Amino acid sequence: MSEKVEELEAREEYEMTILDRVSDRIIDAFASFINIFKKDWRRRNQSKIKEWKLMAYAMNRSPPALLGLFIVIIYIILGIFGPYMAPWSYDFFPVNYNFSTQLAPPGSTYFLNVTTIENGYIVHYTTNIHYLLGSDVYGRDVVSILLAGARTAFVLDIFIILIGPTIGIILGLISGYYGGKVDETIMRITDMFLAFPGLILAIALSAVLPTRIQNFLNAHTWAQTLMLKLFALHARDVNNLGKLLAVFVALVIVWWPGYARVSRGSTLTEKENLYVEAARAVGLPTRTILFRHILPNIIGPILVMITMDFGGVILTEAGLSFLGLGAVPPIPDWGNLINQGSQYFPQAWWLVAFPGIVIVTVVLGWNLLGDGLRDVLDPRTRRSLEFKLKKKSKGGESSA
Repeated sequence: MSEKVEELEAREEYEMTILDRVSDRIIDAFASFINIFKKDWRRRNQSKIKEWKLMAYAMNRSPPALLGLFIVIIYIILGIFGPYMAPWSYDFFPVNYNFSTQLAPPGSTYFLNVTTIENGYIVHYTTNIHYLLGSDVYGRDVVSILLAGARTAFVLDIFIILIGPTIGIILGLISGYYGGKVDETIMRITDMFLAFPGLILAIALSAVLPTRIQNFLNAHTWAQTLMLKLFALHARDVNNLGKLLAVFVALVIVWWPGYARVSRGSTLTEKENLYVEAARAVGLPTRTILFRHILPNIIGPILVMITMDFGGVILTEAGLSFLGLGAVPPIPDWGNLINQGSQYFPQAWWLVAFPGIVIVTVVLGWNLLGDGLRDVLDPRTRRSLEFKLKKKSKGGESSA
């Protein structure tokens, strides 16, 4: 009887949806890409590839996670191509020709565009300009600023999450693995950073660092060029980069302690397992044990934290810009746009509403994706999602 059940289960397969087939192709393509650099990797990791596909199937059955993934993909696309999709340049400053209104509300027309050059001013008369979502206090197109501001948010997001958590994870691994004085030293330094509220510390650092960072940029042309290309800015805005990069440095400094705590606690548990003892017994170096054995087994909750923190970085950066500590015009920034609108609210309600909707949507997308990843990476919740899949046997019989 048991043999018959096993045979039936062996014949069963998941009922594939379009999303399942797409995810299978993506995972197979990724495995083939790795196989180019690591010979025979795909054959030796068939079980891992199958596990990835099961995780993708579970994700495909979670509508909130799919919605979050969709929002995140749109955000990434806008973060890369947003400045080039904007109908107007972020530093296009038309002066409202109709002096009856102060902030050039949506639908205003007849603008006078003044372009500054080295030897004076060249005046270009432009008529019938229509801004879909209105303009800011300088007469710039809100849609263009939102699209260009996506690059600012995206670059800060990527580098803060790339650097801050990496520092915290490495320190947490070292602290938890070695213990003793090493653990005490690292954790006491971590406690010093955690003793200050993160936002307050970021505000203090953002107020102190801009001048020093700007002096560094002025002394190194390569750094200026790199930052201008990363943020898709014009060369004339190089003197405004100090405040923007001060936010970046401040958030990197305040973002690592939480990851150090989480990775340290997980490492304390994992290092007592038999596979770590076996790795030590065969003489593997500590670096290999930490990054090839322990880290892959504790990465699940850390990945969820990272996904959630993508939204947290956006909120914190927008909050600092709202307080006047982040990017300054003409550098496009969502938080600064809300700061402008707060001074004229409710007259210029669109300067608060539209950037606010964008920020809330992006943060919601990251949070929904993080919740979905948490369910998928947890074996218990993932299995419950997988069991919701309809199965069918190759012989044509269906089972739940």
